[in-house]
Amino acid sequence: MTQHRTKRRNRELAMHRIIYVSRSLIVGNPREIDAIVATSIAWNNTAGVTGMLWFDGASFAQVIEGHPDRVGLTMDRIRSDPRHTDIEVLLDRSVLSRQFGSWSMRCAGGDEASAYGTSFMIGFAMGERTPSSKRLYEIVLSSDAGKAE
Repeated sequence: MTQHRTKRRNRELAMHRIIYVSRSLIVGNPREIDAIVATSIAWNNTAGVTGMLWFDGASFAQVIEGHPDRVGLTMDRIRSDPRHTDIEVLLDRSVLSRQFGSWSMRCAGGDEASAYGTSFMIGFAMGERTPSSKRLYEIVLSSDAGKAE
């Protein structure tokens, strides 16, 4: 395969990942969290976006990934959602593969299925060593995913 073809193929295969944190305006209403996840599943299934959401009662942390254009559209939707504010993007970059490819959206919990994504986010947060990554770490640990069952 020529170098030109290889570069084009890598661009076609590249995924995009965004990790962000935000402040909740719903103050822990479980029905609102369920609504966010249900809406996200419907949108993400159509858009080909995958990800996971952590909620500690006061803040959200989320990772989304997929085709760069689709992730961009998804972030536009997220930015306009009135259920949160103070969105801070911690990671916005191309990646070669998905980490959250098994589901269109999942609210992290203390179950085994959430453990992989939670471990990924904790590892990311610990590797960054910034005030924002510390906030991410605290949200993930304070969410149901960070609590032992």
